[in-house]
Amino acid sequence: MKNFLRKRWSDILIGLFLLLMLLPQTRQPIQVFIQRMISFSPTTIDEDKQQTLENYNLRIENAKGEQINMIDYENEVIILNFWATWCPPCIAEMPDFGELHADYKDKVNFFFITQDEWDLVNKFEEKRNFNLPYYRLVEPNESLNYRQLPTTYVIDKKGKIVIDKVGVAKWNADSFREKLDELIAE
Repeated sequence: MKNFLRKRWSDILIGLFLLLMLLPQTRQPIQVFIQRMISFSPTTIDEDKQQTLENYNLRIENAKGEQINMIDYENEVIILNFWATWCPPCIAEMPDFGELHADYKDKVNFFFITQDEWDLVNKFEEKRNFNLPYYRLVEPNESLNYRQLPTTYVIDKKGKIVIDKVGVAKWNADSFREKLDELIAE
């Protein structure tokens, strides 16, 4: 029996991993863990390739049903994150956003936008406790392409999209914080 285990230990581990990936209760935590392991700090778009957001018209609403239009935040630093409660890469980057939001919420406008129903968002927040400002999309903005999740835009005070990141990233990295400090100081 010992010889069998010694020869097959890698096969047993792979089988166990595959079994855990098949179980709904363990699949998402494993996917989130893997996503966090492979994520990097987001990179800034080269200045000559940055696009200016021509149309700030993006209507969203908070959990109280109060509607907000992005036009009210023109000339301010904005972080827009399009996400979903069921999306492992979205969940993987939320802890970083939670820490970033705690430190920058008075200097940067954060918008975590989903199409999920409020009961799902509230359960998600109750379970994870990230304390982020969640919104639902009311009227999309055709200038922004957020068809994949997660998609995050960082917009400077002049309306330039300085970061357009699709997929998971380490948003609490020192390099991103430095970039955010630069944008705030402009």
